[in-house]
Amino acid sequence: MDHQAVMEKYEKFITLFRRVMLSQIFVSSLSVIMLWFIFIMSFSSDDRFQASDVVIKKMFCSIPSLLFQIFMVCYLFGNLHSQQDSIIFALYSSNWTEMDMKCKKLILLTMKLNNAYYKKLKFTRTKIVNLEMFFKTMGDCYSIISVLVNYIQRKVE
Repeated sequence: MDHQAVMEKYEKFITLFRRVMLSQIFVSSLSVIMLWFIFIMSFSSDDRFQASDVVIKKMFCSIPSLLFQIFMVCYLFGNLHSQQDSIIFALYSSNWTEMDMKCKKLILLTMKLNNAYYKKLKFTRTKIVNLEMFFKTMGDCYSIISVLVNYIQRKVE
């Protein structure tokens, strides 16, 4: 019953904060891309991207906090999902087929409830918010930044 109450609270949390969490990940990722791009381009010879030392230090110091925000959201939801998966796996591998009928029914009911409340925070239908998504996001940020930097450098030449 405790697990069922936790799962109900988790479902309510997901329905309340799903859009907020996903938009926070999206906006933080865009902010990281913009800050890295401006930070890197401030060292170029292009006059459009010249910035003072104070601005450069502020940009450089704000990047880790944004990365930490994205990391924590992905880590915490990944941890929640893996704990939920481990509960279902523990129920399934508890040798329930050799128990008496009352225990079998109780475990099957618990498995049904777990599958009914089995909600994961997803960015799209296939992308689940977890550490894999964090590393994929960081790879995408690097790709976008390198393309932008190369584009600007070719345009200057």
